[in-house]
Amino acid sequence: MGLFSSDPAKASARAAEKTLKKQKRAEAARLRKEKAAAHAAWLHKHPAEKALNSAAGLLRGWPQSNRGISTTGHPVKGGKAEFMNMDAHKAWTATRLISGAATLGVTTLAAGRKNKGMAVINIVYGDGFVETHQVKPEPQHMMDAPKYVTAFNALAEQLAQEDPADA
Repeated sequence: MGLFSSDPAKASARAAEKTLKKQKRAEAARLRKEKAAAHAAWLHKHPAEKALNSAAGLLRGWPQSNRGISTTGHPVKGGKAEFMNMDAHKAWTATRLISGAATLGVTTLAAGRKNKGMAVINIVYGDGFVETHQVKPEPQHMMDAPKYVTAFNALAEQLAQEDPADA
């Protein structure tokens, strides 16, 4: 054998191993595509889940849903969400205004407005688990929170109607 000769048995073993890896990658890709297509079909049938996840993304860190199961692991079906706004807003307080006037506006700019009141969303999942999320009194959050509640309740209702035996 010469210096650059290869062992035919090793070469065929490497080729077989390469072919096997290629087949495994192709199978994994096919399974991912099937899973994505099934999820897309499910979302098409359940548009409230897409709205729920969109609102949850805007509210940062709120539970989303994947095929009717929340990211906290509880079923949406049979659940209910409720938005309670107890006059949540941002306001200037007398103390902050006076301190701002005394320091020619420096502390007013640093301190900003204070949160007043409170807004929360109470979520009761289908298994009875309860979560409460405080809504920031920012205008955008105050608009997105009712959207989240509406989407959650719509998804819970649709899932209950699809299979009323489990609700």
